[in-house]
Amino acid sequence: MQPVSVLPIISKFQEYEMRKSECVNLLARHLGVRATRLTSLTQRLAEAELLPTACGPPYPDLEPVEIVRMLLVGICDEGIGAAPKTVERYCGLHCGTIDLETALAHALSRPESVLAAHASLRISTGDHPQAILITVSPDGLREQVFGEPSFGSVERIVTVSGSALAAVSDEINQPAQAA
Repeated sequence: MQPVSVLPIISKFQEYEMRKSECVNLLARHLGVRATRLTSLTQRLAEAELLPTACGPPYPDLEPVEIVRMLLVGICDEGIGAAPKTVERYCGLHCGTIDLETALAHALSRPESVLAAHASLRISTGDHPQAILITVSPDGLREQVFGEPSFGSVERIVTVSGSALAAVSDEINQPAQAA
């Protein structure tokens, strides 16, 4: 496994045609998060202007980083009132010059980088959170460590399997076919 500190520069993400409600259902199905809980967390992020809002049609489609915010707030749930802080905390973890939000958005936009048998995301919560993202590249496996190693107490460890990441990636990249 090759440790990598920086991903290639991301020039443009694919355009997704996915709304918040569709993304909530997708993430609930694949991550084992209750849809009602994720809806509440998502609403709180929208109120904090971390996700788009709409008062009626046309409803905005989500950007890749917004899908990542919903994924991270769902798996690292630290409470509805703390949802914006949770997103800032985990999305802002760095590995060299890239943050977790950008790296995960890049990985999910490329289904070949999150193969079920190899990819994973592991997050240690606590005073000094850390995330390890393993993806597949043409050169082999890439392991990126976001945040500093924690020698203190860890509240919990959250792991998203490669199969869950692959399923999410497949659906956000081909929403009409995956449904």
